[in-house]
Amino acid sequence: MSCPRCVLEAGEAAIARGAPQEAEHVLTRILRAYAVAPGSRLRLILAQALVSAGQYQRALDALAEWQGDAASAIDRALAALLRADALHRARLSGNAGVLAAAQDAIALAQRANATPFLVRANYIRLEIGVDEADLATRADAEALAAEVAASDTTPECIALANVTLGQSALQRGDLSQGVERLTAAARMLESLGLLAELRRAQGLLGLCYRGLGKVEDAIRAFQETLVLAERTGQTGSIIHSCIILANLYHDLAWFAAAVDCFHEILGPLQALSSPRAMVEASCDLARLDVVIGNMAEAAVAVEQCEEGARRSGLWRHRVTACMARAELHLCNGQPDLAWPVLEEAARVTGDRGHLLPDAGRYQRLHHQLCWATRGDVGRPSAESHSLIDGLEVRLFDEAVQAAPGAPVLAQAVTMGLLGPLARLVASGVEHPAVPPRLAGESAARLIARVYPHAQRATIPSSIGLVATT
Repeated sequence: MSCPRCVLEAGEAAIARGAPQEAEHVLTRILRAYAVAPGSRLRLILAQALVSAGQYQRALDALAEWQGDAASAIDRALAALLRADALHRARLSGNAGVLAAAQDAIALAQRANATPFLVRANYIRLEIGVDEADLATRADAEALAAEVAASDTTPECIALANVTLGQSALQRGDLSQGVERLTAAARMLESLGLLAELRRAQGLLGLCYRGLGKVEDAIRAFQETLVLAERTGQTGSIIHSCIILANLYHDLAWFAAAVDCFHEILGPLQALSSPRAMVEASCDLARLDVVIGNMAEAAVAVEQCEEGARRSGLWRHRVTACMARAELHLCNGQPDLAWPVLEEAARVTGDRGHLLPDAGRYQRLHHQLCWATRGDVGRPSAESHSLIDGLEVRLFDEAVQAAPGAPVLAQAVTMGLLGPLARLVASGVEHPAVPPRLAGESAARLIARVYPHAQRATIPSSIGLVATT
């Protein structure tokens, strides 16, 4: 069968407007009903729909069935991009393999003069550079994105290049530059109706706002990110959007709102089978559980985090799992078990601590280790680019050094950012300006008692993780 052009165009349009499942259903029915040539472009567009829908292994299977020897240069470039994206998102290859696939996609896109594929493959390259703390790869990705952003290419490509530059600025800590790039990108992506790319831009924009301490802007960006993720229906995107919103609610000590966000993803998270999502979500689940006082549930989350880290193989995921385990020990009143785990995290991290996505937590735990074992907070670390992450470190230092006037605590109270204080309290740190916990009182309940707020009127006792595992 020769596939009608209208079917392919309709499939591509559905993918572009954020309805990949619709495209996949139509194209799959055609493949089952008719004899479709192995080299048919229909198979390639089916793979594109499957990648967009988060069905990465099926996408790779569809690409394997597509015989592209006689395909156009642009279709070969698209196939290479889809393969790199599927390998990366599902962690179906190590970072070296994903980077090689991304480089191949970049080369093919350049030969085909396919800038839309080029900027997308380059974004994958940037993410691998971030994962591996590979500054050279990050620099190459940023240079190419800057070249595209300054060119006379299409608005779509300029917007996508700005997303890459915004992500790079976020990683460097140039948060104001990130806001500028990502705001421009989001505006253009919205006008073009590119929902998946708009969701990514909004999520990164929210992270920049969070780092700047612009909490209301961050909430708005994260809520929009979640709405867009739900519209596209991609499970991984929905999970990630819920996580970043839940974590911001946790920062604000809005514990019930954070629990509600996490509760929504428990079922999908188990079904997704993504080690990356499992590590990052489980770490954050455990961190909230110890604050609300559910140590049994936190233990389950830590075990899931460790299993995900073993499957992922990423150095930073190993560090994340160490932090989760150490914090659970601290919150259970077992500091002697925590210190060796934190020492392992320090060995794995080396001088890359500032490159961790949760650098503030890592610094605070390192300070806690140094204070307990040496009586000081260790050598001065670089100032955190994120106001909230840095606040957690400065609160710890102020607590143990009994700084007069407690200016850091005053800042946290004024800004409503009491989640970092709750995390310190849960791990056994007593701030001299904060009343001690009552017998059996969780850190969350202490914060609600001392700093009452409408969003702290009810403190949940569980996220519901045990019931879903």
